[in-house]
Amino acid sequence: MRISIQSRGNRLQRPGRPREIDKSDIQEALVSLYLRLNGYFASGFIVHAPYRNKTEMDVLAVRFPRHMEPEREVQCCRHLAIPGNSIDLLVGEVKGGGSNANFNRRFREDGEAIRTVLRRFGALEEEGIERVCETVPGLLKPEKIRKLKTFPTLDVGSGSAQLRFVIFATEQRRESALAGPYIFEDDLLNFVWTCFSPEQQRPRSDARYNYELWGPLFVAMVQHFKDPERTLPGSIKDLYGLSW
Repeated sequence: MRISIQSRGNRLQRPGRPREIDKSDIQEALVSLYLRLNGYFASGFIVHAPYRNKTEMDVLAVRFPRHMEPEREVQCCRHLAIPGNSIDLLVGEVKGGGSNANFNRRFREDGEAIRTVLRRFGALEEEGIERVCETVPGLLKPEKIRKLKTFPTLDVGSGSAQLRFVIFATEQRRESALAGPYIFEDDLLNFVWTCFSPEQQRPRSDARYNYELWGPLFVAMVQHFKDPERTLPGSIKDLYGLSW
C-alpha cells in the first residue's frame, strides 16, 4: 500500500475501515526501531478517560542495565546518553515540524495522566508516584527544557532506576536546530544506518536474512537501510516515500 501523507488530528476511525499510514506513524515507527536497536522494550500507550481519552503517549520504553548484544558490534547511540548502572524508564514524545518541540500539555499538566503513565511502568509504589507527579509539571515546562543540556531526569529507585523524558524531533537536524535535550532526525537515521549497513561483515551477525522477521511495523525501513545501492542514510522524507 502506498502511504497517503496526511495529518491524523482527532479523526474518528470508522469500524472495519483501515486507516492509511501517515507521517506521524512513520516518525513513531522510526523512533521505536531506534529504541529497539538501543536495547529498549518500547510501545505506545493510551491514557483512558470516561469520554474518548485523556491523551496518547507516543512511546514508553524501558532498558535494563545488563543489556548486551556483542554479536552486533554496535555501541549504543551516544546522543541518547543511556545510564550505565540503572534501569532506564523513558517517556518519549515524537514531534514533526521545524518549530520548538515540547511535551503534550495534556500529559505534562494533568496529574491523573502522569499517574496513569507511571502506573503503566509498574516500577513505583503509590507514594513514589505522588512525589513524581508533584515534580513533573515544573520539570517539563517548555521554557525550562530548552535551557537544559541533558534530558529531564528523576531518580525513582534510589539509584537503581531513572525516569527520563525525551523529545524526538524527527524533522529537525542536529546541526541546524536550537540547543536543547532532543534526539534529532539525523541522530535517528545515522544510528539505524550504522546498525543495518556495517562497513564490513560482522562474524557473528549475518547481514543477510529474511527481513520480514522484523514484523510489518519495521520491515519497509529495514529493507530501505539494507538496500545495497544506498551509500547514505538519507532523510526522513525518503521513509515517507516507501511502500508500506
